[in-house]
Amino acid sequence: MPATRTLMDRLAAAFDSATSAAVGVFLVGLLLWAVGGWAVVLDRDLYPPAAKVALLCAAFAIQLTGQHRPALAFGLMVALLAADFVYGPSLPLWIALTDVIFLAVSTGSDRLGAVVGWFAVAVTAGGSLLALLTFGLRAGLYTGLIAIALTWSPLGYARAVRASRRMVGIERDAARAELAARDAERSAALGEERRRVARDLHDTVAGHLSAVAILSEVAQKDPGNTAVLQSIRAGSLAALEEMRATIDLLTTPDDTAVTARLSSLDGLIDAAQAAGGTVTLRRQAELSLPTGVEAVLTRILSETIANATKHAPGAPLTIDVGRDADRVVVTATNPITPGRAEGQGNGLRNMIFRAESMDGTLTARAEDGAWCVRARIPLVQR
Repeated sequence: MPATRTLMDRLAAAFDSATSAAVGVFLVGLLLWAVGGWAVVLDRDLYPPAAKVALLCAAFAIQLTGQHRPALAFGLMVALLAADFVYGPSLPLWIALTDVIFLAVSTGSDRLGAVVGWFAVAVTAGGSLLALLTFGLRAGLYTGLIAIALTWSPLGYARAVRASRRMVGIERDAARAELAARDAERSAALGEERRRVARDLHDTVAGHLSAVAILSEVAQKDPGNTAVLQSIRAGSLAALEEMRATIDLLTTPDDTAVTARLSSLDGLIDAAQAAGGTVTLRRQAELSLPTGVEAVLTRILSETIANATKHAPGAPLTIDVGRDADRVVVTATNPITPGRAEGQGNGLRNMIFRAESMDGTLTARAEDGAWCVRARIPLVQR
């Protein structure tokens, strides 16, 4: 049973619509032959039986050729009709022409379609004129109608099929482009989420852990300094708390859900002072900051304090937070060793990103022997 089904499937695949048309034309030709309707002009049926069989087989072979080589098939069919015109015309060949025209226009090139169109014009005009001059007005009219049916009808249908295929191709390309755009958007979203995770881990946990590492070096040099040990413990607890807050943050849609406050900088300030430095934070009196702006400033300043503690231990750090019209202005400066290269790491990039995410600006560079960080962020977000 499976073998029989496979054989039937193969036969069905081979016997496609184009082959069916060729077989149908062959059978119609036999029928016309049997009822005496072979010739277009009934009194010009001059072919012997062997010639009729040969013509039917030739038309059948040309139709099969048109499935893969439509231009060749159209040329052969035109040549066959020209040769047949001497003793014909034979109606089965003109019926076969309709199938060849359809194949040529629907599967061939645009140039071939134009050639077939001009052929249809020539056949319609030439045949109508010849019939008009030979048999009269009625014959000329009938010949024109028959020529339209045999040439223009398959031509128009083939053009419609070709346009439909092009539209399907356009829709398929559009669907593929849309799918590619969705994949790109999904990849971009995943990439942005990874950067967001990395940014939040760096800006929250890394600062505290960096301070703990610096304080650990101080503790090794002065084991009896309980203040340093207390700062290490406080920094470790702060890092743990920041880790928990970051995990909660990752379940929120954006950074505006962060509830960080400037007061959360106390642990980093204590760690910097325990390492031998001083941090002076001056905030303009009665300066009220929106939650989102304060969260961003907190992340920027936490990175600033961590960098100063790491790269300039023992150096004083001065931070001023004030207001300039509709913007909050933050300036942080600390002395640096001459010749120190400007920072280009993730911390600086994250600080700039944080400021720009609130339509603000941030610069960080060496100025007159000091490292200066300046940020300007609008108080009212659009």
